[in-house]
Amino acid sequence: MIRILLIAQIVFLFNSCKNSNEGTTNPTPTRNQWDGRYRLTGTMTDSVDSKFRWKDDTYIYTMQTSSSNTDSLVSEILGFPGIIIANLANATFYSKVGLNFTFDASKNKVIGLTNYYGQPSPSGRSIVLDTTGANSIDPITKNIKVKFFVDEVGTAKHRALFDVTLLYLGDRP
Repeated sequence: MIRILLIAQIVFLFNSCKNSNEGTTNPTPTRNQWDGRYRLTGTMTDSVDSKFRWKDDTYIYTMQTSSSNTDSLVSEILGFPGIIIANLANATFYSKVGLNFTFDASKNKVIGLTNYYGQPSPSGRSIVLDTTGANSIDPITKNIKVKFFVDEVGTAKHRALFDVTLLYLGDRP
């Protein structure tokens, strides 16, 4: 008898939860034209510690839509915004450094780049778009070229320079 009452209560609660969600929808987030999977290639120079350098060109990232003209770059290996680099031969990343892109679709340009974690982040790091770079999007291949600095509180000059290309691989799941 107790089992039957328990089962009846579970069924009642299940149906109550189900009914309370009827009529509501969870909108699918709209993805902008830069959203997708990319392989990051390029160069990197750390002016403070030469042991930090570009790791290699094998890591996959996703551009994830934030708005109609902004995306965050997320490392598939890290699972959060960050760029994999090397400390000698070992893979690592700068703490609290992630990229937020702002695009101008009419000009196929990267017009803004900021740190996902804040300007500066809790670790004192900011991202600055280097205007001497191409900072462009190829509308046919969807490849993105961008040049930027990592600045760090307490460092007189730019901490690091990145000159990279995001090679478009396709849609993200």
